[in-house]
Amino acid sequence: MANNFFLKNQASREQKARAKQRKQVEREYAKTHEETITVVEPANRHEMRLTHKGRFELGSNGELTQKGKTDRLSYRYNRGMIIVGVLTVVAYVTFFVLP
Repeated sequence: MANNFFLKNQASREQKARAKQRKQVEREYAKTHEETITVVEPANRHEMRLTHKGRFELGSNGELTQKGKTDRLSYRYNRGMIIVGVLTVVAYVTFFVLP
């Protein structure tokens, strides 16, 4: 019974070490074989929704570029801050001006 436990534990450690090594090799390969991504125009409905009607940069791989991701995040943040400001004014008017 104990022998079987140690064999399973050893096999588990070997699998984890192998997975770790595989991930490291994949990272090194990705660094040496980088894809060149060019900015393209959205072509279909999905890409139009992703880029908010072409407002944010789309890469040739079908995903947003780093600049596109940053722009989209700042756009969402700004919209959120405007909503918080409007709700603050509405709450102030509701609690202090109306009664």
